Amino acid sequence: MHLKNLTVLGFKSFADKTSLNFEPGITAIVGPNGCGKSNVADAIRWVLGEQSAKALRGGEMADVIFNGTDKRKAYGMAEVSLTLSDVDEEQLKAAGVDLSFTEITVTRRVLRDGGSEYYINKTQCRLRDIQQLFMGTGVGRASYSIMAQGNITQLLSSKPEDRRIVFEEAAGITKFKAQKREALRKLDHTDQNLLRVADLVGEVKRQIGSLQRQAGKAKRYKQVQTELQLLETQLARHEYDILQNEIQDRHSACEGLQQQYEESSQFVLKNEEEIRQLRSRLAELDAEISASQQKGMELKNQADRHEGRIQFNRERLVELDHQNERALSEISQAEGRKLEVEAELEALAHSLASADQDLQQKRDAVEEHLQVVRQVESSIQSRQEAFRQVQSESFTATQAVGKVRNEISALDFQSQSHAKRLEKLSSEKIQLEEERTSQRVKLDQFSDTVEADKKAAHDQRETVEQRQARLKVLQEEIQAAAEKLDSVLQSQAEKRSQLRVLKDLESSHEGFSEGAVAAMKEADTLMGSLADHLRVESKFVPAIESVLGDFLQVVLTESPEAAREILGLLRDKKAGSASVASVSMMQKVSECSFSHSPTTHDPAYSPYGLAALTVVECDPIVQPLLDCLLGSVYIVDDLESAASFWRESGRCVSFVTSQGETLSPCGVFTGGGALSDGKNLTTSILARKNKIAELEEQVALVQVEVSEASRKKGQIASEISSIQAGLQEAQSELKAREVAIATSEGEYRALKTSSQVLEQKIDTVVYEIQSLSDQDKELTEKREHLKVQLNQIVEQEKTAQEKLNELNQELDHFRQERDRAQAASTESKVMLASEEQSVAAQKRQKSPLEQRNRELAQALEQRRAEIASVLQKREQCESEIAESESSVERFSHERNIVSEQTAGLVAQKREQDGAIQQRDGILTEHRQRLNEVQNRKGMLEVELAKKLSKLENLCNRIEERYQIALDQVETENVPLNSLPEGEASTEAEPRPDLEIFDVNTDWDAVSERVQALQKKMDSMGPVNLVAIEEYEETEERYQFLTQQYDDLIKAKDELMTVINRINTQTREMFIQTFNQIRENFQSMFTEIFDGGMADLKLHDDEDVLESGIDIVARPPGKKLQSISLLSGGEQTMTAVSLLFAIYQVRPSPFCVLDELDAPLDESNINRFIMILERFLNHSQFIIITHNKRTISIADILYGVTMQERGVSRIVSVKFNREENKIAGPESSGRLANSKATLQSSRVSDDGLDLEANRSAKAILKE
Repeated sequence: MHLKNLTVLGFKSFADKTSLNFEPGITAIVGPNGCGKSNVADAIRWVLGEQSAKALRGGEMADVIFNGTDKRKAYGMAEVSLTLSDVDEEQLKAAGVDLSFTEITVTRRVLRDGGSEYYINKTQCRLRDIQQLFMGTGVGRASYSIMAQGNITQLLSSKPEDRRIVFEEAAGITKFKAQKREALRKLDHTDQNLLRVADLVGEVKRQIGSLQRQAGKAKRYKQVQTELQLLETQLARHEYDILQNEIQDRHSACEGLQQQYEESSQFVLKNEEEIRQLRSRLAELDAEISASQQKGMELKNQADRHEGRIQFNRERLVELDHQNERALSEISQAEGRKLEVEAELEALAHSLASADQDLQQKRDAVEEHLQVVRQVESSIQSRQEAFRQVQSESFTATQAVGKVRNEISALDFQSQSHAKRLEKLSSEKIQLEEERTSQRVKLDQFSDTVEADKKAAHDQRETVEQRQARLKVLQEEIQAAAEKLDSVLQSQAEKRSQLRVLKDLESSHEGFSEGAVAAMKEADTLMGSLADHLRVESKFVPAIESVLGDFLQVVLTESPEAAREILGLLRDKKAGSASVASVSMMQKVSECSFSHSPTTHDPAYSPYGLAALTVVECDPIVQPLLDCLLGSVYIVDDLESAASFWRESGRCVSFVTSQGETLSPCGVFTGGGALSDGKNLTTSILARKNKIAELEEQVALVQVEVSEASRKKGQIASEISSIQAGLQEAQSELKAREVAIATSEGEYRALKTSSQVLEQKIDTVVYEIQSLSDQDKELTEKREHLKVQLNQIVEQEKTAQEKLNELNQELDHFRQERDRAQAASTESKVMLASEEQSVAAQKRQKSPLEQRNRELAQALEQRRAEIASVLQKREQCESEIAESESSVERFSHERNIVSEQTAGLVAQKREQDGAIQQRDGILTEHRQRLNEVQNRKGMLEVELAKKLSKLENLCNRIEERYQIALDQVETENVPLNSLPEGEASTEAEPRPDLEIFDVNTDWDAVSERVQALQKKMDSMGPVNLVAIEEYEETEERYQFLTQQYDDLIKAKDELMTVINRINTQTREMFIQTFNQIRENFQSMFTEIFDGGMADLKLHDDEDVLESGIDIVARPPGKKLQSISLLSGGEQTMTAVSLLFAIYQVRPSPFCVLDELDAPLDESNINRFIMILERFLNHSQFIIITHNKRTISIADILYGVTMQERGVSRIVSVKFNREENKIAGPESSGRLANSKATLQSSRVSDDGLDLEANRSAKAILKE
């Protein structure tokens, strides 16, 4: 992977679109402080997905957008694109990115309103896609591919846990950890879904029971509703037919009256038509009279209008004569002024031609003087260049003289300091040795005291530990006792809850029919049901219930009269049906039944299997009834055995299996699937009774267990309290002794530490005395060497000063010549400017004259046109006067004719009025007769409307209620059930006890039946008609949710498997990479520092995946100390050692170093460069730097400038490594000596076109 290009637009100080191309090797980015160099590194970090505005030196993400300058407006968007080439498709697929490109462009865009967009090859994507793209490559916002000066401190001084990020990236496990985080997120989501689904399953399960009861009620309601609909529609059809007949009769009467009405109307219409014609003629006469009068008025108005027009035209002729005279006067004046302006323009043209010739001569003179000035300037520049070079040599020599003299002074001062320091150290050594003797005596005394205290504390600690061990055992025992008590209490609560529910079901007679329940509620003298007096083992319950069936619900009474009374109550209240048995009649029933039984004399006799009577216990009062019901019933293993015994028995007994399947004496098999346990306890009367007895026995046993568990828990709690009191007392004594020991040990350690420090001080003083003696000898030798060097430099400075004086004299001479040439040039320029002003003034004078001449010509044309127009208008006025006088005479003659015609028309109108009045009298009599017929017809129509309204209401009522059109209902042979309890039913065939709809139908009985059905529907109360569909949907939903719950459990197991696999794989990868980086770091640190020791350590070896990482570094000659106490240069080189140790394991495709070399001195710079060049074959380096030595090894040099304040620009220089090899420190002056080969370095950046040579000089000058 290779970083090919970076394009920036509106990012920080890069306002204009700026593009930087990168090639393999080293690219250096240089420029003055504040010009925006580090913004390049920020742009790379940002486009790779950095989300922290603080890491980009901002407060919020909108701060990266160009904020404007004094001359530019702020931008609303920032965009950065990063192009990578030679992308390995396998590497992308390993990172989980499915892209088949060898070159990709990653783009990030942020808007001022906070919106952010990401693109890969101009296709919009997510931030996660970009992060996934670079996972495991060593490239990323928080990886080791971007290292700034501030990151050094952050890397070395950050928490050990935060340091893991770099190592995880190097190990290539970041993508696996991301997958693990995603799996954990899905696992949490799955757990939440499991809780929700479990809640839903419980809720749906509760809903099913309620909906099942509602659905049963809805079905019964629909049966009643169906019969009611049939009866009500037939009754409505009957009423519909009666109303139709009545409506037909009234239609016939209305038609007779309508015929009379039409005959009278014909006569009235005929007379009205004659009157209308007369009135029409009268209206025509009125219109003709009005038109004639109107025409007379119009002729008068037209004559008056023409007379006014004659007067107006005569006044207009006078006005036009005056206007013509004014125009002739103005033409004469304008012609005179125009001649004067033309004369002035001709004189001005001659003057301008002469001035242009003089102006050209003065321009030629100015150019000659400027040429002389340029020649002199060129000579001055060449001398100044030589002067600066010699001045630089002189300045260097002067600096060297000062430097050597300062060094000699420093050596003298250092020698004096050494002498004073030796005297002080000797005195200090004697004092320290005396203190050492005193401290050794005190140490012996403290040692004896501490040993005695420790022995006493040891004995007390054993006592505490024994009591703690016993307390721990008791706490475990009480925990177990509490858990057992909780378990027993929970079991007790569950059983009591089950018992309460079952007793509630028993008390509400759940499983009994409505009639049986109503009978037991209504009667006070009942003896319960048959099931209340029976006891059956659980294994025989299905068989006995299958045989007895509804007989279990038989209500027991003492006498037949009570039985009949109960049935009468049920019939009156329509509360359903029930079976009632009288105890006094049971004996006779039993004898009758057993007369045909093969087991009449011995119910336990079992020729065909187990007799049903032998498995049932009952109260004596129901024994006769039970003998009758079960006397001929046998329990067999299966239906096959039942069929065999049935053939042998002569077909007079019944058989039942333990599962409840039966074979009747008639040979009918009955059976099917068993109900679920919950449903069985709800509806099975005998099973529920057995379960209640079983639960009551279990509740009693559990109560005994609760009492025992509570007693044991209290006993243990009492012992714990006693031990805790003793333990607290012993711990208090132990703590007091430990405090005393800690105090003594603290004093002992402090004294021992003080003694060790004292020993170190003595060793240090001795070493320092010896070191000062050796340094004095070195200082003397170095001072003699510096004196010789000083004499040589002073001689060089003198020679340079002489050259400077000579060059100064030459410069003064050329400057005088330049001043004279500039004075002559200035004088020529002044004369030229004066002449140009004169010509400009004349040109400005010419323009108004030409404008005035054009205006006068236009005025003449306008006045001449005005005269022609006046003459034309005068002719028009005279013509109009003649026409108007002729029209006035014609209109007066026509007006007299119109007046005579109007008088004739008024006479005709009077005749027509008389004829109309005569016919109106005849028409009034006929209209009165017509109104009488219409009134009778209206009364019939009102009655007809009432019938139609009643018919419509009837149809609407049926249609609204049943969505049936009544006219389409046909009378059918539908049965009408007349059972007294009022149950509705519809059967396919009529029965003898049913009435049929025909011509003799008693419709009053039908109406009563409809009312009875409506009352029954009302008595059923609110009915949820959609409960049937809801029950089916809920049951389906319950099955679906159960399946979903199973799927979620399976998904959770799969996620746990994935997480465990990721943990195993990442642990192996991290350990292997960490060990390799550790070895590389140790060797790299030793190589860079020429010795010393460094190491990497894990905080927790057991938790490798989360353990923090410590960095240990000890430069040569120093003791092991905290990383934060190292100097800036040492921290940088330590970070460089770690960075390249990582690169040896997993090199990043490119690396951005932002002023990483700033704290390094010259020797460390050389080591830094040597390491960089070693990794050029593996990585591409972009270095932001001020260091000339670092710049000298660059293949491409980018300079960041700020020619426009607040806006960064880029210029570039490319070096040819083949022509200018870098070999050691001597090459650091390559740029200064201009040995670089500049190749076609024109950079176009939105109109910026700078020469590379000029840019390089500007950069070097900075």
